[in-house]
Amino acid sequence: MPSKKTPDAVQKWWDELERLSNILGQIGPDEVCCDGLSQRQTAILRVLVAREGARLTDLAALSGITPSAMTRVVEKLEARGLVERVRGAQSDRRAAMVRVTAAGRRTRKLLDGLMRSRTQTIIGAILEQDRDSVLNALQLLNDAIERAGCCALNAPVATLRQIKETQWEPPKLPPSWKNTMQP
Repeated sequence: MPSKKTPDAVQKWWDELERLSNILGQIGPDEVCCDGLSQRQTAILRVLVAREGARLTDLAALSGITPSAMTRVVEKLEARGLVERVRGAQSDRRAAMVRVTAAGRRTRKLLDGLMRSRTQTIIGAILEQDRDSVLNALQLLNDAIERAGCCALNAPVATLRQIKETQWEPPKLPPSWKNTMQP
């Protein structure tokens, strides 16, 4: 007589990863808080602020989406007055660069405040003695997902990486931009 089987390890992982994905979808910016921006648009606005002046193709690779998908997102952000596309500002005069407007910077600041608050709420729900272990486990999970290379929906794209704004120096912007830039 066959023994009663419990769900296999892969199924357990699948269930927990799916649960995590659903939960993370609730943590991120939502359309109620973010002037109707989608989660993808808010994530890309963050990348655009961090990499202002980069070419659309480079931004797409950094964001883990195709160049055509990046173009569609930038068009939507541009229609809302959050970004502007500029052609011919780099050595490749055909390439479009993206400039974040003052309204885009204000929106990014609002989103950062929201996410910081939500993150603090989550941290507060974890016992203090467990916080380092949970953070280490999250880092291990992120590293494993990146190494597996299986989870980007718009392959082929560059490896998804954590955005660190201090790592990049944007190209020199045309003098005409200096008077309109606001930190």
